[in-house]
Amino acid sequence: MLNLPHTVTRSVLLPAAPAEVWEALTGEATLREWLAAEVEIEPHEGGELLCRYEDGEERRGEIELVEEAERLAFSWRREGGEPSRVEFLLDAVADGTRLTVIETSFAGAPSLLASGWTAPLGSLRLVLGRLVLA
Repeated sequence: MLNLPHTVTRSVLLPAAPAEVWEALTGEATLREWLAAEVEIEPHEGGELLCRYEDGEERRGEIELVEEAERLAFSWRREGGEPSRVEFLLDAVADGTRLTVIETSFAGAPSLLASGWTAPLGSLRLVLGRLVLA
């Protein structure tokens, strides 16, 4: 049986300029505020990514593509799980930045991919809102 990819796309309007959103996607301190409790990232092609969550889950990955303030792509996987590819696309809009997240997996169920980005993107919006007001 052929394993077809599952792709989920989510977009969110963020109240910040693309450069500020980029920092939130590549800066370890800001990533810890919205993505995972502990984050290590080397934001260059071939760099490593490590996310440790409150529940003990860990994901490791590798940065595949970096186009500063425009695109960031990486592959990551849960321990013992199948990898998925995540791509962040940033578009400047009148009120800030539209961030689009595209995650593709060959093994994961689409519903699991979809639910995985809802809470983090909401948290990212709150973090950036606080930074803009500060």
